Amino acid sequence: MQLVERTLDILLTLSKESDGLSVTELSQKLDIPSSSVHRILVTLKKNRFVMQSSETKRYRLGYKVLTLSNNIIKENSLTLTAKPFMKELAEKIGKTITLCVMEDENVVCLYYVESKDTSMFMVRTGVAMPPHATSAGKALQAYIPIDQVQRIYLNNHDKLTSNTQTDLESFLMELEEVRIKGYAVSDEELQLGVQGVACPIFDYNGKAICSVAFTALKSDNCLTDENIQLLKECAQNISDSLGGSRK
Repeated sequence: MQLVERTLDILLTLSKESDGLSVTELSQKLDIPSSSVHRILVTLKKNRFVMQSSETKRYRLGYKVLTLSNNIIKENSLTLTAKPFMKELAEKIGKTITLCVMEDENVVCLYYVESKDTSMFMVRTGVAMPPHATSAGKALQAYIPIDQVQRIYLNNHDKLTSNTQTDLESFLMELEEVRIKGYAVSDEELQLGVQGVACPIFDYNGKAICSVAFTALKSDNCLTDENIQLLKECAQNISDSLGGSRK
């Protein structure tokens, strides 16, 4: 019972700290031994309920918490900001629109606007997806340090379909193209017969914090210049609303 109470106390405390807390800080706040805090955090991180910053080593809530309650989605300012622009885009192009973030070494869908063929895609709120095979993951990895990209790729570059990119150098070159073009493409790399294109969304520090994407059957031929431009405009509108800019 004590373990459960401590775990809940840690989650509740982290929910109030947007910048996260270290093991020591949590230990002091909750009057729990550091060793106990660390063990609990390791388990929560393994199950993606918390994430740890590679820079500060602080812990904060992971987006898998979204799977526990739809109320979190309703309260999420990022989702609230992006939702109207995503709905507008979905109406214009008639395709599934997703909002994704990087959590540890996975891409997680925060929110999606459904279209008639959504059931065909591997897109669900709270579901983790491999970043090397998704347009959303590529759009975000293009703007993080190369050593971090290499670590993520080496830990997870399974060949999911015959089109999945499994060569690191080729993948890094693809990310360079993403930075130049402003969007990323997944061409049947996660799921045969399905294509995706994604654009990064930037915060006020110029950091790519999430990506917006659309998915479609390849047979629909939806990856047109017009649709990609509409997606880029959607991403720009969301960034602008967040006070973001690309530096």
